[in-house]
Parts: sequence; C-alpha cells; structure tokens
Amino acid sequence: MARVVKTLLLLLGVAAGFQAAPLLRPASQAAVSRCAADSIQMSKICDITGKRSNNANRVSFSNKKWARLQEPNLQTKRLFSKELDRFVRLKVATSTLRTIRKLGLDETAKKYEIDLNKF
Repeated sequence: MARVVKTLLLLLGVAAGFQAAPLLRPASQAAVSRCAADSIQMSKICDITGKRSNNANRVSFSNKKWARLQEPNLQTKRLFSKELDRFVRLKVATSTLRTIRKLGLDETAKKYEIDLNKF
C-alpha cells in the first residue's frame, strides 16, 4: 500500500512539473509567434522633428496613379549632448541632421521641445 502511494505521489509530482514549465511548445504556437514577429516593424518617425511617411501617388506617362508612401531618410545616430554630458542614440531624418549641425543637438531639441533624457 505504501509503495502504491509513493509511486502515485511521484507521478503527480512529475506531471505537475511538466504543467508548470513546458519544455517544448506545440508546432502551431511556434508558427503563430514566428508570423507575429515578422509583422512587427519599427516606426519610421524622426525622434526630434516627428517627420513621418507621406501619402503620395506614383504617376505613369499615361497619367495612371498608384498609391505609395514617401518615407523620410532616417539614420540611427549616436550624438553627444553637452547638457546631459553623455551620448544619445536617436533615429533622425537627414534634413534634421543638417539642423543639428547648424544649431547643435541641445538647441535643436529645445526648438522642437524634445526631452533628450528619454533617449
């Protein structure tokens, strides 16, 4: 009798361990999570000016029109902030980089009312 109780407790313990932390996911869940990860994209928005994609038309010689997006030329840059005394990693449009070169990073951030502490 004691032997039967011990084996039942052992089996219950093993079964509870498998329920608490499954080692392998079913194939259907793995496929769903992989597909969901493929559909995630980073936003194409300038961190300082807020420039984003513009709706436009591609126009052929016969004047047919197809909708398309004009996306900003974004570059990820590490820029040094003198006020924060550290580097800041920003996703910035190239037109904004010209303004940063002209005014400086801290002055440009003040112009567009951006808090660089968030980056």
